[in-house]
Parts: sequence; structure tokens; C-alpha cells
Amino acid sequence: MVVSESHVASFIGSGSLRVLSTPSMVGLMEKASRLLADEYLPEGYTTVGVKVEISHVNPAPIGAKVVAIAELEDVDGRKLRFKVKAYWKEKLIGKGYHERVIVDIERFLKKVEAMIKS
Repeated sequence: MVVSESHVASFIGSGSLRVLSTPSMVGLMEKASRLLADEYLPEGYTTVGVKVEISHVNPAPIGAKVVAIAELEDVDGRKLRFKVKAYWKEKLIGKGYHERVIVDIERFLKKVEAMIKS
């Protein structure tokens, strides 16, 4: 991801500076985790994010090319735990853990519909 105006803290509202926001970095880490999980799931299944434990350790300016890397660390039933890191060039800008849960897409969407109707 190349950091643009829509990714910075002052735009998102999480801060006042024009640097990569923590929510944008977390979203990139979640995407890296989801893409890794998707490689191994059967058709009709996906994952949803349920937990993040992230440290944002360095800034990244507009125009920076930020890369997120996810590594599957643990599987506990339907729960997947990923170790995630984000880099700008070779500089670590964020690190931590992200958990996702495997869901049956059709069943999950039915649950959402039921919640809307209630």
C-alpha cells in the first residue's frame, strides 16, 4: 500500500498528523492475514477478524510504500492467530498479533440478517 491522504491520522481522525494512521496500518495487517488464510480455506468459507494486539512503533509519511507480512502462529479450532509486522523500506513500523475466526459464509450472513431484523 502506498500511503495516501486517506490513510493518514489527520484524515481518519485518529490523530492530527499527516502520517500513516494506526487504523490504516491495522487494516493492512488484517488484509495480509486474511489473504494468507484464504489460501487454505475450502469454498464457502472465509475468516473474520476478532482481535488485534498491535504496537505502532515508527511513522510512515504520505508516499511511503508500506508492506504488511502475516505469519500463521497458532490454530485453535476455528481460531487462527497471526504474527503481523508492517515495514516501510526495511524499517519496522508496526508489529503484533491478529486473530481471525473461520466462518461458513452463508451461515454467517444469515446470522447478520437475523440481527438486522431483530
